[in-house]
Amino acid sequence: MDLKASLWYFVLFSVTAAYLIVLAGVRSAKSHDVSHHSHRMMVGCTITGIWLVAYVLKQLLFGRESFRGSESQYWSLYVPVFAMHMLFAVTTIGLGAYNLYMGLHRLRYGSVGAMVAGMTTHRRIGTALVWTFSGTMVTAYLVYLMLFVWFNPHYS
Repeated sequence: MDLKASLWYFVLFSVTAAYLIVLAGVRSAKSHDVSHHSHRMMVGCTITGIWLVAYVLKQLLFGRESFRGSESQYWSLYVPVFAMHMLFAVTTIGLGAYNLYMGLHRLRYGSVGAMVAGMTTHRRIGTALVWTFSGTMVTAYLVYLMLFVWFNPHYS
């Protein structure tokens, strides 16, 4: 397997692992298990940070992938899905960074758990993050499938 394919698999694996760990953290929050919630969210954020570095590295080393379908498929399928993916991804990164700051700030200054006064913003943003991160994951896999499986002549 070449370096480019290895980086793609690492990018997909790491972001999927981060997503699953974050979902486990959400489950911990819902059961009011603050220590597991904070630990899982820190691990998920760390993996997401590593993923972001790997993705940027892949883009710098190899550039963007080219869509191999027809022009009508490009405009009617790929561009809308990719645009939604970018919207979800940018929203997830922004909300996630802010919510991470909120969680760490509250934890540092004595508030523990989403039931404590002042954590309602953290909880609301966290709920939105589950949806945006889920949208990011679904559209990321769709983009991957369009680039490397469905419209790739090597797999046909």
